[in-house]
Amino acid sequence: MNVLTLNTHAWMEDDPLEKLDRLAERIAASAYDFICLQEVNQSLAADEAEDPFFITPEENRHTVAVKKDNYALLLIQKLREQGINYYWSWTANHIGYSMYDEGVALLSLQPFVAEGHLVSLSTDYEHHYTRKILKAKAERGGKLWTVLSVHYSWWQSEEGEALFQSEWDKTLDQIGTGEKDHLLIMGDFNNDPSAESEGYHYVRQTAPYLQDAFLVSEKQTGEATVEKEIDGWEGHKAHKRIDYVFAGQKLEIKSYRVVFDGISGPVISDHFGVEAVINEE
Repeated sequence: MNVLTLNTHAWMEDDPLEKLDRLAERIAASAYDFICLQEVNQSLAADEAEDPFFITPEENRHTVAVKKDNYALLLIQKLREQGINYYWSWTANHIGYSMYDEGVALLSLQPFVAEGHLVSLSTDYEHHYTRKILKAKAERGGKLWTVLSVHYSWWQSEEGEALFQSEWDKTLDQIGTGEKDHLLIMGDFNNDPSAESEGYHYVRQTAPYLQDAFLVSEKQTGEATVEKEIDGWEGHKAHKRIDYVFAGQKLEIKSYRVVFDGISGPVISDHFGVEAVINEE
């Protein structure tokens, strides 16, 4: 199984359509089984759209319709032009940059059922601390896989609220006992392992049934997923590993690679992507 996660920084990049083409090219060449994307934007004022391969998630809060300039929709359309059909879903987190519905997306070569779960303390759609996870269940080879596309808040707010801890605890509430073996949680965690006693270490403490693909893979290529100051990390120019592939403890991780880093593919976002190859046996 080949998987990919990327915070796309959709529509906030220079030459975004060209970068969208580069993303589509890699997906077409790699045939990823599951793809998790974050900061998947669409214009607030755009017209609504429909797509035959879109899977509407069951939501526990606000529902936002897919619009014609949804980044994931345009990606799906480009792949379809190349004869590649992905099933996909998307859920909106909040309004981004005062002009977008910003959300998370999930693509799969196999059909799936989808759920969107509000996990943040904030419930205000206009606030950037409002976060939802997108959960998919898909059958592959007689096994039921659970895949989550996530984009969490930082460890705490300016006022000291425990943002990430609350979001992660609510995420764990959505993972059933029978889902822990064939489980993937991929996305932007906004927490670096170098910060002791914060988000990354909280994940490791509270979910022993998960393994960090970077640490356990038989082959590793690259590490940091952000190498500059970005939104939310102002004044923090050091290299950071904040995008992750977490997998069920029993899964064998064959390789881990940082992609779209200027070495393995062009830079197409303010984040690099991560791909992993997983033995399904």
